[in-house]
Amino acid sequence: MAADASMNRREFLQKSTLLAAAATAVGAPAKAGAQINNAAGLSLKPVRLGFIGVGIRGTLLMEAASGIAGAQVVAAADCYKGHLDRAKELISPAPAVTGDYAEIISRPDIDAVVIAAPDHWHLKMTQEALAAGKHVYVEKPMTHAWEEGEAFIAAAEKSGKVVQAGSQYMSMGGAKKAAEFIRSGRLGQITLVEGKIHRNSATGAWYYPIPPDASPSTVDFKRFLGSATPRDFDLRRFFQWRLYWDYSGGLPTDLFVHLITATHQLMGVQEPDSVFAFGDIYRWKNYREVPDQMTALVKYPDGFVLRLTSTSSNGHPGPLLTFYGNAGTLEYNGDSFKYFNEPESDSFGYSTHSWPKATTATFKELMNLNEKLTPLDGAEAAAPVEYSSPNDEDSTRAHMRNWIDAIRTGGKNIEDVRFGHHAALVGHMCNLSCKSGKPVKWNRTTRKVEG
Repeated sequence: MAADASMNRREFLQKSTLLAAAATAVGAPAKAGAQINNAAGLSLKPVRLGFIGVGIRGTLLMEAASGIAGAQVVAAADCYKGHLDRAKELISPAPAVTGDYAEIISRPDIDAVVIAAPDHWHLKMTQEALAAGKHVYVEKPMTHAWEEGEAFIAAAEKSGKVVQAGSQYMSMGGAKKAAEFIRSGRLGQITLVEGKIHRNSATGAWYYPIPPDASPSTVDFKRFLGSATPRDFDLRRFFQWRLYWDYSGGLPTDLFVHLITATHQLMGVQEPDSVFAFGDIYRWKNYREVPDQMTALVKYPDGFVLRLTSTSSNGHPGPLLTFYGNAGTLEYNGDSFKYFNEPESDSFGYSTHSWPKATTATFKELMNLNEKLTPLDGAEAAAPVEYSSPNDEDSTRAHMRNWIDAIRTGGKNIEDVRFGHHAALVGHMCNLSCKSGKPVKWNRTTRKVEG
């Protein structure tokens, strides 16, 4: 049965790809009624939300928001009718739906907009939403090119609205404790951080299945393209857009950006010095433009190097991030971490083995060594420290809650546009280095990538 099921999945993916290649025109979805979704009995100021893009990630964001007291999912926009139909199935009362995101931005009954459209739309939609007086939550990566970062900052500062970059790793349950632990000095001097996210599946490599009803009558492909290069109708580009440079930054801006965000948060840094990266398409070669494997070294002026790796050929688990200090190591997994006490401890047996016994005995006495030729006053190995967050709230909901709370109170949100810009910046620098085969540098004075 398992083998048959596997074959059926492969056949479906193949058939959906053939359907994508065969379709040839455009269409637009219709509108439906509005919704108010409030948590009864709680005296909170309602925050009325409109969602732009309710595909895979947008749907999860919409569900997360619907579970936050006082948050009201009012309306949703998407270029595929099926996504809009699903939004009405998931949210009660059903949101108003439209194929035109401008209708979301112009609605007077919407306070804030959640943008989960493909990357190439992020800046334009954010600027328009802010100009219309809306608060904005924009999915990571915030930018589609590093040059967009300053425009995001300018638009946010001019508007005075709360703009949250949507990297939920900032709101992981163990993040605050891990940051405190690192900054306490327990690890000593940290000179190396390693981050990795690996996958081993077609969907993990972004070959998402294409719905059987996807066609020119249910997909508005022209609207999806927007300012991107004009193309003939192509359902692969629409549903598997992360495979293409026109709409995505590939591994660095989809997966690396999570690791970069968490590193910046835990290490208390933001801007890199230089990046060197290399990657290629090793396994998943069908109509793919972005690499399916990449490794990058990111040098920070703060005295450490971040090594990033992601492959689509192996899913072996391991810590998301490992922080190496001269006094200890911390393995971080978002909601938990484990610390290993590893102080410097010299052993002179190897280096003195070639000495005469009398010379070694004299050295042992002078250095106060034991019979194993290690220091008598050396630090004893401490038991590992383990931490697991008592808060099991999903990090996506926690991240959205932080944004909504900041809207209500006028307080500061956890991931503003500067933080979002700098996290995405490192990802863009990875791509620039990989394409050029050379290191690239970030000039903090000119605010430009060089090299």
